[in-house]
Amino acid sequence: MSGSSLDGLDIATCRFELQDGAVQDWALLAWQTVPYPEHWQERLRALPQASARELAQAHAELGHWMGEAVEAFLQQHPQWPPDLIASHGHTIFHFPEQGFTTQIGDGAAIAATTGIATVCDFRTTDLALKGQGAPLAPLADRLLFSQYDFMLNLGGIANMTCRIGERYIAFDVGGANQILNALALTLGLPYDDGGRLAASGKLIPELKDTLDSLPYFQQPPPKSLGNDWVQHYQTDLCLGWPAPVEDRLHTVCAHIAGQIALAFDRIRTAENWQLPTYSALATGGGAFNAFLNHLILVACNQIAPVSLHIPDHAIVSMKEAILMALMGVLRAEGRPNCLSSVTGARQDAIGGAMYAGWSKPLL
Repeated sequence: MSGSSLDGLDIATCRFELQDGAVQDWALLAWQTVPYPEHWQERLRALPQASARELAQAHAELGHWMGEAVEAFLQQHPQWPPDLIASHGHTIFHFPEQGFTTQIGDGAAIAATTGIATVCDFRTTDLALKGQGAPLAPLADRLLFSQYDFMLNLGGIANMTCRIGERYIAFDVGGANQILNALALTLGLPYDDGGRLAASGKLIPELKDTLDSLPYFQQPPPKSLGNDWVQHYQTDLCLGWPAPVEDRLHTVCAHIAGQIALAFDRIRTAENWQLPTYSALATGGGAFNAFLNHLILVACNQIAPVSLHIPDHAIVSMKEAILMALMGVLRAEGRPNCLSSVTGARQDAIGGAMYAGWSKPLL
């Protein structure tokens, strides 16, 4: 998994036991985040404004880089040779309202480098069926983490999944780590460790009001966001706001927490979703931000009693890589791996392009 925060490539070896499409058991066996070299960070950040030729070349070259990273990882863990590789790729464009999305990192190059069958391009079938192609996380939320009432993925973009009886409603809430990391980077830091800088700052009401007033936050689901929207409407605004970085970090955390709570309240009302207490799971890099978690818990508990659960470090960091593995297994089994109830598509999709490897037969 390559996330929008550009921190690196998350690689996880997972084992799944399925019966009739249901996960009977699963395990995370090994994991690692391979940081992006600085030149790849700069290249990926610039690609939305690059030429078609530059995009095509980056697609091929990133696939080979990913394949080499996976091959090195597998050599460190020879006891678990995989049947299949599943790769999300790195999102460059996501415009579901215009019917297209683009994730680069050529799956054929990964399969050729590793010799292992590779599944990629998970979003496009759902878009072809008039869906949003995102969020994808609800699949793992339904099959692996169904003991929680709602799930938060606090990545570069925050998304939320609500389990309402047997139904799942999910959507992107708004920009998260993309904005926070960009602000921390102005101080020469890759991120705000534990949210300590944000906790030391103070709220900027005008900035929070400006962020909260963006029309996206008034739209009902299904809805999803692209990195370009976050960059244009949120990150650039926060980077240019004339105030100490600590105050801007504090304000963005308050904005994220407030929008999560507002979305939670709207779903409760729209779906008549009333429980005595609600249990929430938080994963993604933002789950390590203690200040952000505190604000989320406070904001949600002003609406209804909510307990926030942070799993162990590996699950927090690797949930999206685990999701990719699960999606790849379901694709190989010919079972739906993209939920129309979440994306708004005409039907559930079996998403993913498959490339055969040369070291073993395709599943």
